Amino acid sequence: MNEELKSKLNTLIKSIEDSLNDIRKNGRKARELKKTVQNSRDIVTQVLEQQLGGVSLEDQINVSEIPDEDWIITAKHIIDYIDNPFVPCNEYENYFLQLINYLVTTSREKLVENMMFSFNKIKDEHEEVHEMLISRLTEYNLSVVSTDESPSVFEVRAAALKQHSYDFLWLYRHTGDYLSKRTLAAILMNWADLQFSALDVVKSIFRKCWEPDIFPDNKEDVLADIGTGNGDELKEFVEVYGAGYKHIYAYEPSPRVFDELVENLHEWQFRDIDIFNKGAGAVRTKKVINDTAESSGMMIRMLKPEKDEGKIVDIVRIDEDIKEPITFIKISAGADTESAILGCLKTIKKNHPKLAICVDSGFEDIWKIPSIINNTYSGYKFYLRHYGEDLLPKDFVLFCRPEK
Repeated sequence: MNEELKSKLNTLIKSIEDSLNDIRKNGRKARELKKTVQNSRDIVTQVLEQQLGGVSLEDQINVSEIPDEDWIITAKHIIDYIDNPFVPCNEYENYFLQLINYLVTTSREKLVENMMFSFNKIKDEHEEVHEMLISRLTEYNLSVVSTDESPSVFEVRAAALKQHSYDFLWLYRHTGDYLSKRTLAAILMNWADLQFSALDVVKSIFRKCWEPDIFPDNKEDVLADIGTGNGDELKEFVEVYGAGYKHIYAYEPSPRVFDELVENLHEWQFRDIDIFNKGAGAVRTKKVINDTAESSGMMIRMLKPEKDEGKIVDIVRIDEDIKEPITFIKISAGADTESAILGCLKTIKKNHPKLAICVDSGFEDIWKIPSIINNTYSGYKFYLRHYGEDLLPKDFVLFCRPEK
């Protein structure tokens, strides 16, 4: 792609971003602005299809079904691919390119059909494994059968794999080592074909979130730990690196878990640590949290509580809440991961801290979070590590190491 055309496309994409921001701020002009966004999207899509040799992006990635904000990211990644075509140089890269080609040339319906075939094959050949898989899916509220209220896990996976094939390829090319590349491939193959063995091969030998190969030490670190839980991972932080850190700021929104955290830290006698019964997000607000020891998870809702319904917890922006320069941000925030990152962007842009982010909530974080970070500061190299079991690819972490 020549520089003049690329510049025009980037200008058009920037105008779409501006229009989307205006829509969020000014509802009265929303209808007119949405037409402008759609027209601009169509123009960019047509140019990209021409640059790709006349392919149909609707056939490849169901482009019309991608939300505007996500489509902007995907369009930028396609431009990057056109500028720098992916030429495999070894068997691992050939394998990944074959995977991407499978996703872009196979319809979403066929992807779902193939997943169901693999699922039934496991049932026929490995009944015990099948029962364990069902148990895990149930644990995470995932179903293999779609309903009027919600699609099946296979339909959700197929949509994510199909629509974001170029995004996964972009991430693959921006990872810093082949363990990361093979980890990404293993996760996607588990989603696409329920393959288990590859996940077991790439499982990290280190503690979750603390990888000496990527971050060798914690000397003078100021750590912001978002979603600290009961403190087990903080304890491992000290066990792996020692007590050479400068300060720790720990955020845990669940009142029940926070009480456990206080008890644990008192027992472990941590030094230089501030702990907060708060959550982290893109904007300062308050949320109602209902969590009990009997519940399987924590429910957070933005609404006014009825009497005795739940506890109100502050949600803060890390950019504003911590006054000293942060050198390390670790996030285990589940569905709130993207919001937590958005509240850290000023810090990321200014200080370029080390990042360890759990990106296993749903099917978007794994490609979207690194894209947001790269758009904020392009000097990071990305690494991906898997710590969980091989049935479902849970417990995988994105590491971002500043290279500049």
